[in-house]
Amino acid sequence: MSETDPELRHIPKIIEFLGYVHFEYPEDPVGKLEYFKQVKGLSCKRLGELMGRDPEQLTDWMSGRKKPCKRNIQSIISFLFEQQR
Repeated sequence: MSETDPELRHIPKIIEFLGYVHFEYPEDPVGKLEYFKQVKGLSCKRLGELMGRDPEQLTDWMSGRKKPCKRNIQSIISFLFEQQR
């Protein structure tokens, strides 16, 4: 994040004002999770609370330091599906 990037908490209002999301929707589950986090303006801590996951684990996945196992990928997909309802 650079000095000119808006704070995460402001992203939802910016999207609402613009009327569109200014970044691309990814194909992979972890990318979709990061997209969800950004669009909703969530911190990793808050996302972890919503998912029942350790925020550090989420940070590791989204940064590419670690890859989620198949079970965790399914958990991400299920979480995102539930959020769409």
